[in-house]
Amino acid sequence: MSQIKITKIAETNVSPTLLASHAARMCYTAETPKLGETIDVKKRLFDTGHHSTLEHNYWTFMIENIPVSSVVFGLHLTAPFYDTDQRSGRFSKMYDNPDMADIEKTLETYYPDTPAKYINQACNFIYRGLNIYADNKDKVTDLARDAIRYERPCANDKYVESNAPKFAQEQLRMFVSMIAPTALDWTVDLATICAFYRTAWTPFMRDAMDKIVAQIKTDHPDIAYMFPESARSTKDWSPEFEKHFDIDRGRGFVVRYIGAKTRPEFKLLDYKYNKEKFMPNQSHDTVDTLQFSPEYMDNSLMYVRSRIHVDAGATMGQDQRHRSIKRSKPVFTGYFYLPPLLDKAGLKPTADAWMRDFYNMVRNPEIPNGFVTSISPYGAMVRYDKHADLNALIHEQGKRTCWCAQEAIYHLACDLRRELEENLVSDAAVLDYLTPPCLSMGHCVEGPRYCGRSVALDKINGYFRDRQI
Repeated sequence: MSQIKITKIAETNVSPTLLASHAARMCYTAETPKLGETIDVKKRLFDTGHHSTLEHNYWTFMIENIPVSSVVFGLHLTAPFYDTDQRSGRFSKMYDNPDMADIEKTLETYYPDTPAKYINQACNFIYRGLNIYADNKDKVTDLARDAIRYERPCANDKYVESNAPKFAQEQLRMFVSMIAPTALDWTVDLATICAFYRTAWTPFMRDAMDKIVAQIKTDHPDIAYMFPESARSTKDWSPEFEKHFDIDRGRGFVVRYIGAKTRPEFKLLDYKYNKEKFMPNQSHDTVDTLQFSPEYMDNSLMYVRSRIHVDAGATMGQDQRHRSIKRSKPVFTGYFYLPPLLDKAGLKPTADAWMRDFYNMVRNPEIPNGFVTSISPYGAMVRYDKHADLNALIHEQGKRTCWCAQEAIYHLACDLRRELEENLVSDAAVLDYLTPPCLSMGHCVEGPRYCGRSVALDKINGYFRDRQI
């Protein structure tokens, strides 16, 4: 993993200068322009800020060996102007076959000013987490088998045996460091590449953008002026760590580990809902048309604002897939997320001891926050606010109230629905659409991935009930 690998796998088949020129001439000439007639793109478009003309050129890059932490707190953190498909964590080779020498080399490569003793301390922490994962995998897999049979009575034996290890890994990865390498296909337009090149706020992101821009400049040297080294930020950014009052030592407010939580937290902050203007989703289609159909435009002026407290690596990473939802900066809170099966396995004392060691590194002024963030565990919890218009919320809830969604993000979706139900009038039409396809469309759309729950039974026992897996 020691070096990020970038491979260009697709791009727009017309050069940026030709396409931007055509777009500009389309705006400012009476006749249809001919492709191939160029203008001074630098002087008339780029330098003057007319950058919508640059958005017609797209590239798709395969990014390999980038840490999960530099995707969650980097590429996927804020910009909605991209498309991405990332390797699922359950296919990570690091979990079962970690190469600690390569991890050490990675940290040395991207944080060359960090003293060797702190890199060794970080590697020991990472290795201990991987050992906790390995030592408990069989036990938690057995607990997952029992949970499947109890919660999903329609699941057959094949489903149980293929999914029990998956659920165990999904929850045990809370002990895995987010320095774990991942891979993704990342599709971006030229304007977004220009912005990311300037703003990249981790050493991993800067390396990725260096390699992406180098390929673009090689293929299109005429637009090299778009990437001046002088315009780049050299400043690292990472989430803040919340301070708490240290009662035991009487040291006032300090960064410290507080404890484990066995459920993510949701709080409804504000909402705007107009019953008369709400347009119900009439589509019975897996294609999301709500953001495209004029009849649903009024829904986008209604919204839900919420505050959530979740594990950073898995749940926040899942949450970022919904790019039409706005989010505030995340803050590390001092808590660790202990999913249901890990709590049942008695791993809380193990988590507490391990996380105290992590927060000892956080408190060390000689270790940069960016370095500590890069190795933070999947289970380190963050808090942030969300703002979703109703069209975006309906789409998100359709995915996240489904039992194929990960346990923690499912619970957040159910909590949101419950709080809205308490605050809105009981017959609010929107509640009927904050549901999974098996309720809103009347059938499961997952095919072979059908979750195995009994819909008929759960309609009686409580459709949005809690889960262990």
